[in-house]
Amino acid sequence: MSAFRPLDGVRIVEFSSSIAGPLSTMILAQLGADVVKVESPEGDDARGWPPHIGDRSVVYRNMSVGKRGVVVDLKHPAGVEVALTLARSAAVVLQSMRPGVADRLGIGADAVRAGNPDVIYYDMNAFGTGPVGKSMPGYDPMAQAYTGIMEMTGHDGSPPTRCAPSLIDLGTGMWIAMGILAAVLARHRGQEVRSMETALVDTAFSVVCYQATTALITGERPPRAGSGNPIAAPYQCYQASDAPFMLAAGNQKIWLRVVEVLGAPELATDSRFTTGTLRSANRRVLEQELNARFAQAAADHWVTRFSKASIPATRIYGLEQAVVSDIARERRTFAESEGVPLVRLPWLVDGEALPWSAPAPVMGQHTREVLRETGFSEERIEALVASGAVREAA
Repeated sequence: MSAFRPLDGVRIVEFSSSIAGPLSTMILAQLGADVVKVESPEGDDARGWPPHIGDRSVVYRNMSVGKRGVVVDLKHPAGVEVALTLARSAAVVLQSMRPGVADRLGIGADAVRAGNPDVIYYDMNAFGTGPVGKSMPGYDPMAQAYTGIMEMTGHDGSPPTRCAPSLIDLGTGMWIAMGILAAVLARHRGQEVRSMETALVDTAFSVVCYQATTALITGERPPRAGSGNPIAAPYQCYQASDAPFMLAAGNQKIWLRVVEVLGAPELATDSRFTTGTLRSANRRVLEQELNARFAQAAADHWVTRFSKASIPATRIYGLEQAVVSDIARERRTFAESEGVPLVRLPWLVDGEALPWSAPAPVMGQHTREVLRETGFSEERIEALVASGAVREAA
């Protein structure tokens, strides 16, 4: 499926690091975009995050696969000149610096548009560019903490808990990728799009969208969800005789099948459990009732019986078990890049997974190549390298 490259011919120049911005352009690189990743001489922060495989970190390999890497010193006047020249060749420029930093360095929207008036300038930040937000630096856990996610995560009595994956970074990357796709399509249709912006806090609020609306209307804090969800029950982890397992009865029909499998018709007529709303309101009592029955057999017994009755249920796996599971093999979850298994993008196109287009670049791997094709002469490139304005791979 290497022919599925709808963004062929679209150049994106990226001034971002860590996870959110790089994920967005990684997605677009797999769709055919020519993504030029511009790094400082210190490199993307993600390069230093453990663990490493060979000379690159696993995080960096995941977030920058398919891109071309250029090293430019934006504190060097000639480096700014190089950055603006690269931006002149781009359909999209993405930057994730703190508000005001890109302007101060000389690569803000106005400076870029002076040489490329048609560019789509995408600004990614933590809490926005307004009077309050612009002074608030932030990473994924800051956004989780600020928007109530940490306070609603975990079990009653536990401290605020961060969602373990970098949910807000990853979600922001996906929103940016969708935004760029939409902007490029709009331009193709003759619609004017000049700039776009996404903040981590925007993504965080979108993740808790319906809880946020409820909290705004009622003024009440959402209850701790534990392993479940307060909008449905039974819909959480339950304890069998040997291990916990997950059961999700998301509607009335499934609930009645749960009761049938358990051989407990009294639960179906119990006034506390007759509707989904009542079960959710009494989910702690329902948990006790169900756990008393589940304790009579092992988790595999219950998962097997529920699955045969088309009731969503599963054992709870550690990640080291999930990655070697039948489902991971069946879904071809991993695709190799330079011999390193990376989780593929969540698309099958005409039944096929997209192969990785190229491995994540080493520092400055494509500096000469990109500058040459952007119009710099060999003499000029040599002078830029000698001055330290740009750097190439060792």
